[in-house]
Amino acid sequence: MVIGSFLLSRGGSSAEPSPTVDPIATLCLHMDDLQTPRVDAFTRVAPELKADADAIAATGNQQLADAVLTLRRAVVAYRNALQNQTGNDSAPAAAMAAALSNPVIPC
Repeated sequence: MVIGSFLLSRGGSSAEPSPTVDPIATLCLHMDDLQTPRVDAFTRVAPELKADADAIAATGNQQLADAVLTLRRAVVAYRNALQNQTGNDSAPAAAMAAALSNPVIPC
């Protein structure tokens, strides 16, 4: 009887709810790929940044979502400059640096 009461009071389940994915934490993890300017890293992170922007927009933070989309565009432009090896990647690099330094992006 005591054991039955104990189980009923605890709900009889030991399963814990799964944690919710934090889109900002996910964004910060994806931004690690931007540490070294490499075509493969930028190619990999571009779609992840789009997904991050969508997830952040879904939480209602459109300002941050827009900043992430701006960063994504800068990443793609810089990746293309690196890939094409045109010799002058200073403008795309500056655009990416500006996007990264946006104070709205918390990472």
